[in-house]
Amino acid sequence: MEDTISQEAVDWFVKLRSAEVSSGDRHAFDEWLRADESHQQAFDDIASEWSDLDGLDDWARSELSQLNLNTNLVRRRKTWWTSGFATAAALTLAILIWPLMQQESDLYQTDRAERREISLADGSRMHLNSASTVEVSFDAEIRQLVLKKGEGVFDVEHDSLRPFVVLAGKNKVIALGTRFSVYHISEEDIQVTVLDGRVAIVPLEQSVETAVKQFSKSVSPEIKTPQIEPLDSLILEADQQVRVSAAGQISSLMEVRAASEAAWIEGKLVFDNTPLRDVVKELSRYTPGEILVDQSVPDHPVTGIIHIRSSETMLGLLSQVVPITPIKQSASLTVLHATPALRNRG
Repeated sequence: MEDTISQEAVDWFVKLRSAEVSSGDRHAFDEWLRADESHQQAFDDIASEWSDLDGLDDWARSELSQLNLNTNLVRRRKTWWTSGFATAAALTLAILIWPLMQQESDLYQTDRAERREISLADGSRMHLNSASTVEVSFDAEIRQLVLKKGEGVFDVEHDSLRPFVVLAGKNKVIALGTRFSVYHISEEDIQVTVLDGRVAIVPLEQSVETAVKQFSKSVSPEIKTPQIEPLDSLILEADQQVRVSAAGQISSLMEVRAASEAAWIEGKLVFDNTPLRDVVKELSRYTPGEILVDQSVPDHPVTGIIHIRSSETMLGLLSQVVPITPIKQSASLTVLHATPALRNRG
């Protein structure tokens, strides 16, 4: 019976250190712990003995655990650690070092006017907006994503042992169980919006461990008028949005309706007294061709909801709100001209 419990504890220890562990796995592990008091003790014994391997690479340790930990803990022969383990570890590391160096990340991309929802290995979900590229790399210590361009909304599965970090521009956006978006406004300028929970934003050079410790103690900033100041670290809560420049400066910090900001996930664009040219810039993200506004057209304020459809349909709806007429110059270019005012006759 004891050997069976030890084997189960080993299996759980290895599974929980895997990058592919899911929220369902963690729920099942909690049920296993509650089933018998001896389960917790067996798991604690493994964690204590495994601490002797802290000098090894995490991924290699996970592999070594599968090869060697079963033998050690089930048989409970302590002398095996000081003799056979050293040789086994050296041989195993020699075999593992090359695959480790060659390990690749997953790359996800969307074309212009394309949107995708992606389920990640940890149970989190990622919504990619038009013309976006994200590199995803999970391991036993951290869940890291690099937003190379475009925009993503991240529904993060809580995991206190592995921070969820999005690298964008010269900043890290760190979440612990939350929902937020990151948007590359330009090559390095980013915009972060929190839909639910909290996120920490820190410079790229700051360690995740330090930021996570600050995260648990920090309070969100008081929202002020747009400001320019260096970014050291910043905590955002739901319905707060910040823009950070390539130089690491906060160019704006404001309260927003975050659900409206991310309405594109549901195929809608929400505008509230938004200048026409900003509206057109947003519409252009969801069309294969370019849309321009003639310089003679005033920057009319636009309020309303436009469903993401074909460019003809969206511009047709827009022309009902403001006096513009779309003229297709070519297959890849549409120009919005002012609609002539009707003259009274007679």
